[in-house]
Amino acid sequence: MDGVRFGVLGPLLVTHEQRDVRIPAGQPRQVLVLLLLHAGQTVSVDHLMSILWDGDPPPSSRKAVQVHVSQLRRALKDLPGVHLEWSRQGYRLDIPPGSLDLQLFRDTEDPDEALRHWRGPALAELTTNTQLANQLEEERLAAIERRIDKAIKAGRHLEVIGELTGYVDEHPTRERLRGALMVALHRGGRQADALRTYDDGRRLLADELGLDPGPELQELHAAILQGDLPTVPRELPKAPDPFVGRRAELELITGSDETVIAVHGPGGQGKSALATTAAHALAARFPDGQLYADLHGATPGRSPLSPAEVIRRFLRALGTPPLAVPTDVSEAAALYRSALARRKVLILLDNAVDAAQVGPLLPGESGSAVLITSRRMLATLGARHIALDPLPEQDAIKLLDDDACDDSGAARQVAKACDYLPLALTIAAARLRSRPDWTTATLAKRLADQRHRLDELRFDDLGVRSSFQLSFEGLSDSSTRAFTLLCSLNVPTVSESAAQALLGQDDVDRALDPLVDAKLVEPCGPERYRVHDLLRLFGAEHDNHEKHAALTRALTHYRETLTAALKKLRPHAYGALTNSASPQDIDEPLRWLTDEAENLLAAARSTTSEPALAEHALAIAHMLYPHLFKQDRVADLIELGHIAAQAARTIGTSQALQTALLVQSAANRRIGAFDTARAQLEEVLEARADDPFGQGRALTGIGTIQRELGELDGAQDTLTQAIKLTTEHGPAGAQRVPLSALAHVHQVAGRYEQALEAATESLAHAHQDAAGTAYALASQGQALFKLGRLDEAKAALDECIELCRATGEHNDEWQALLCRAEVLLAQGKPDAAAADAERCLQITSARGDRYGEGVAHRVLARAGREEHADRAAELLGTPGLRRDNLLDSVVG
Repeated sequence: MDGVRFGVLGPLLVTHEQRDVRIPAGQPRQVLVLLLLHAGQTVSVDHLMSILWDGDPPPSSRKAVQVHVSQLRRALKDLPGVHLEWSRQGYRLDIPPGSLDLQLFRDTEDPDEALRHWRGPALAELTTNTQLANQLEEERLAAIERRIDKAIKAGRHLEVIGELTGYVDEHPTRERLRGALMVALHRGGRQADALRTYDDGRRLLADELGLDPGPELQELHAAILQGDLPTVPRELPKAPDPFVGRRAELELITGSDETVIAVHGPGGQGKSALATTAAHALAARFPDGQLYADLHGATPGRSPLSPAEVIRRFLRALGTPPLAVPTDVSEAAALYRSALARRKVLILLDNAVDAAQVGPLLPGESGSAVLITSRRMLATLGARHIALDPLPEQDAIKLLDDDACDDSGAARQVAKACDYLPLALTIAAARLRSRPDWTTATLAKRLADQRHRLDELRFDDLGVRSSFQLSFEGLSDSSTRAFTLLCSLNVPTVSESAAQALLGQDDVDRALDPLVDAKLVEPCGPERYRVHDLLRLFGAEHDNHEKHAALTRALTHYRETLTAALKKLRPHAYGALTNSASPQDIDEPLRWLTDEAENLLAAARSTTSEPALAEHALAIAHMLYPHLFKQDRVADLIELGHIAAQAARTIGTSQALQTALLVQSAANRRIGAFDTARAQLEEVLEARADDPFGQGRALTGIGTIQRELGELDGAQDTLTQAIKLTTEHGPAGAQRVPLSALAHVHQVAGRYEQALEAATESLAHAHQDAAGTAYALASQGQALFKLGRLDEAKAALDECIELCRATGEHNDEWQALLCRAEVLLAQGKPDAAAADAERCLQITSARGDRYGEGVAHRVLARAGREEHADRAAELLGTPGLRRDNLLDSVVG
């Protein structure tokens, strides 16, 4: 302890910054002790004299006290916060709070901590008066009694027997110490010694004082004789070390006033670890003990324990003699509730199978509390229910053991492969520790092979597969079928409609509800389900002869619904034309696409290598890519290109390879690989010599790339040819797309009248196509702005932005906002222009589009917010930044 420190619980101690302060020997030290005993209070000179001279002070005593105080002032003058003052009533010593060991001892609730302040016999300097020292010694003994009681209640009775024996010999008439020794001896199996200790005390009191032991000691003696001494069970298993994460759940448990708390979650989720850790944290609140039982609700090779068996064991743990435990279940339960009614006991019921098993084990009154773990939610139980989810990534990596993990990137891969499941992570950490020749990357590579991942996640008696098997074995045939088919689909989430297609039945709830109860399947939104990766691998290991037919039904459902969504969202999108016959209809196409895009990708990804299913994968890729392109989902678009290429190789036809090239070209164009994208489209153009409409589509893509490369004359010629082919050989309205692309070429070239003409013609062909209408309106607005027709430009852009928001085309929205901001600036409306630029900035910054952010900052600077100018210059000056020559032509 730094600063000033005073000690009277032992030889007088005065230190400052851990250095001794010299106090004159003799009576000055005694005066200081007396002043410290009354720190902050005035002590009369008469009182000081009486103590110093044991009630018979000499005539010179008052003068002597003054001299001693003067010496003390000199000794203490440099100590911060220490003041020795005189008044007519006497002397007062003020010291800093927390600097006196006696005060710290009295203020400390924990007896172990309090007794650490004692260094020896108190007030050793006061040789003339022992009454004050005896009073402090009484306080010390009371603290010792509290500490020993605490130790015995904590089950450490054997540790304190020797110490207690010494105290009883030293203080034979202190009945609390003698009683504590009797309890410790009895719980240590030494009943005869406990009774002998009582007899020794009884004889001593009778011989020396003519008294009998007090009623509490007599009751304790009778309880030992009758075998009715309450025991304090300490049955909690060792807390897991380390315990990682689950801070919120732990605080929910330890901070709750509920008497029954039930934690549920799938196997391997860390329920027992959380409950045991929480129980240890709560133990001090339950001085009458802690009971524990593994109910074996999900233990390999074990049947669940019956409530009667657990009650009988708990009664014995609570001190009921074995022969006194009733054989009748209801009588035993009543006795169990009666035993708990007088106590505060924490009961941990681990691994419960259902509420019927747990119900009879609950206390009848509220003094005790119960913690329960189970795989299923015990919904009929009156309890605070806490569900466990997989660990967050950072906690999962910590559970892997920071010391064992030599590569943070590989650790993240391992954690992901383990599905952030505590059991799997614990096994992975054990494998790393057991194989010092492995790096974290080694384990990550082994776990990357999904075929053997569950084999890798096994160590000694721990195994992820065996944990899952326990939940799987109790399923009905229909639920087993549903689970294996769900796992074979291999998508992140499954909607109810997709599950209906997969299972070939409408009433999927009947098959899925038991899977949800068993924590094999997890609800993740209205009418949507999820299977975690490790469970999916486990389910996929089980053969199901229906797998191919089920996957075909599910993929057909995805194709038909995707077709319906695209037709409704953008009827003339080229991807939708690959499968125009669809019985499906859909109310909210954009929402469906947003919800299902990852599932469509996953479904296509997992079927590219199966000849009978690869056609579905390619069709999904072909239909999905325009949506991903417009949504600026670059990474997904690139993956879609790989999926299409793999599926095309599996199918092996020229038509399939051309379709894949269209998808890959869109991905390459999106990342700025224009030469590669053009080469791929040129390959499609050559292969489709007998398909004029297909050539028109390819030429539209080539013309767009030429415009982006600045080859404006070539782009005009290419797109003019594309318009002719799509008009003559395509479905009605198909020429809208190359017309919009031609309007962009004229806009960049500064031919604004021709741009307006092409945009207006495109708009005329975009009826009932919201996305196409918005695109044509944007082109119109840009051309009208450059022609100085500001009101018409703003009207076109207003309508365009409204349609973009309705269809969710945020990439088109921010570009239209930027153009409208330019119009508003030209109209002398800088505040309105700044509002559009702010919204543009929100969209582009969320997407990480540095070009979009840069031009938005530039518009804000031009709208009078000059602080944005430097940020605009920084962003637009980024080396290698991909610029948009169409937007530059408007806002440049």
